[in-house]
Amino acid sequence: MAPLRLRHLHLPSIHPDYVPYSLASRVQEHLRRQHLDFKDGSSPTRPPPPTLISFTPSPIYTLGRRQTAPLSAAEAARLTAPLHIPPPSSPTPTAASSPPNDGGVFITRPRLLHSPRGGLTTYHGPGQVVLWPVLDVKSPHHANFSVRCYARLLETTTMAMLRALFGIHAFTTDDPGVWVRQNPPQSPPAARGVDAEETTGGEGETLAKIAALGVHLRRHVTALGTAINVNMPEYQPQQQSGGEDDKAVNNNNPWARFIACGLEGRGVTSVAGQILPSSTSSSSPTVDGALGRAQKGAMERLVAGAWAEELARRLGLGGQEEGGGVEVVGEEEVVQLMEGLLSSGEGKEEEESAYVERMRDVLRSRR
Repeated sequence: MAPLRLRHLHLPSIHPDYVPYSLASRVQEHLRRQHLDFKDGSSPTRPPPPTLISFTPSPIYTLGRRQTAPLSAAEAARLTAPLHIPPPSSPTPTAASSPPNDGGVFITRPRLLHSPRGGLTTYHGPGQVVLWPVLDVKSPHHANFSVRCYARLLETTTMAMLRALFGIHAFTTDDPGVWVRQNPPQSPPAARGVDAEETTGGEGETLAKIAALGVHLRRHVTALGTAINVNMPEYQPQQQSGGEDDKAVNNNNPWARFIACGLEGRGVTSVAGQILPSSTSSSSPTVDGALGRAQKGAMERLVAGAWAEELARRLGLGGQEEGGGVEVVGEEEVVQLMEGLLSSGEGKEEEESAYVERMRDVLRSRR
């Protein structure tokens, strides 16, 4: 029997047609139901494989289970105000910059959604890669995890990928997610002999989140996961001072509209924000290649693929050759799956149908 591999479903997107969060949730629930049905004995004897869903979502704010108080009308209006989204090839805007005005920019209103994850409010949108593993953490066919250890797995997978692909030395803190120093020092932690997985922020340092974490398990079957900021606006807490400047900030920087995850005094950064400032002095082929892909708008897929390989390795899946633990599902099969879920499902939204039709048109144009 062939070794078990991690199936990787990357939901495609082309600016400005990003994946509706609700549609990605349909795919996730479909895969999760396969695992739960297998546990009930109502599906074929062969267990469904562990699967990773990756996508770049259309703008949305999700509210976690700790968000018990309803948003005020003013808070909801601020979050859902029009947001300017530049094309992937545009430079990442700073929090203080004015909204871009080139023809590739589109303006949309972010959605609001209550999420089963823990925590408070966070943002997902273009320039980000969302990674949702769907697997049984107690399966006999790969490494097992407790809930706490599974959350740690997502963090260490993210840190290892960032270090290997971009030379970014990230770490964890007492707060969920993956972090970097707002102004990285010249001597990174690894240069001092400290493993990236064991590094934590020091006292008094200004930290910025580069990847968010949120998980939900049902009978040991996972949902949700991590979201990595690849090429999107950054935010520093001291930037918001009120007045007309903040009006521009709120138009093109989604992080300036709220306190991310309820953590006062913490910033938000991205892969591009960490590697672009020093790109002129970088001699690393890996980083230089990543910068080229970022400028072509392809870095999200690169990140998703590298993260999938790292997760498969840590689960103990597949062979020893590079990528041997991952089976990449073709775009045709992915689009067919989404079409099938919409045709048989209830409550489908116009945004979902329009997105799938657009992806189908793209596939036809490539034939």
